[in-house]
Amino acid sequence: MGRRNRNKFINNQNQDNPPAIVASFDEYFGAGDLEDWQRLCSDIFREHELEYLNLSSKTKCRNALKTVFVNIQDLVDAIEKNLAGGSRKVYPQRFPNLKQLVKYTVKENKIYPKKWVKSGLGPVKALMRDILRG
Repeated sequence: MGRRNRNKFINNQNQDNPPAIVASFDEYFGAGDLEDWQRLCSDIFREHELEYLNLSSKTKCRNALKTVFVNIQDLVDAIEKNLAGGSRKVYPQRFPNLKQLVKYTVKENKIYPKKWVKSGLGPVKALMRDILRG
């Protein structure tokens, strides 16, 4: 990552108020009930994939999410498009591996601020990848 992008990211980390991406994701996800986890999985995995996933617990949902590489900003954008309505469901772009996700995320400057990842086993933590080291 170039010095310029890294400094921009570090400066964003020092803000006291959460960035819009954090607020949008938190509002979408809700309280974190099993239904919230299942909805998140249905917004990432396509219907034919969901048929083969066992999403009967939060842990199983979390484990399924750890198998995919998606940019969290793209996920929020797709969710917002779906909420706005349309004839076809929009899914976030998925990457084949961490290297491709990192390349895209840094190039597009779509880095979710690590400062705002809640501790514990939350959904963002399940989707987070170590972008700055990738």
